[in-house]
Amino acid sequence: MGKIKLSNTLRFMTAKLNRITGGDMDLVLTSKDESVMAGEVIRASATVSAPEGDDRTLTCVTISLTGEVQRGGRWEKYTQRAETAQEVMLPAGHEYVIPIVIKIPREAVLTEDGGNWRLRAQAVVDTTIDPRDELVVTVVGG
Repeated sequence: MGKIKLSNTLRFMTAKLNRITGGDMDLVLTSKDESVMAGEVIRASATVSAPEGDDRTLTCVTISLTGEVQRGGRWEKYTQRAETAQEVMLPAGHEYVIPIVIKIPREAVLTEDGGNWRLRAQAVVDTTIDPRDELVVTVVGG
């Protein structure tokens, strides 16, 4: 039996729930950067799309970056989080694009050392529907 990633399962469950509740909102996280050097920035964008029909209210979008840093010879969890787009009206059939620029810490645990960095975005629409997306970031040394 094959393995299923938890993020894929959550994405499937969210999509299924949104179809049941009538929410056709979509959030797509994209980045041209396949890898980022420790100490540099990752550039990405989160696009929230509203279907034709009713206008929506984008309650907020939470963007987070998680990974591990090495400090004092130990690995420590690292999380950077920001919330944006609070109470933004999203007309039917339109998109709201959020540019993302986040600096990866210089002491980031590199991918070759076992570090898994994740860039995640989650939108709350009309306080109930919450589409989300996630990217794995490869952090390389200089």
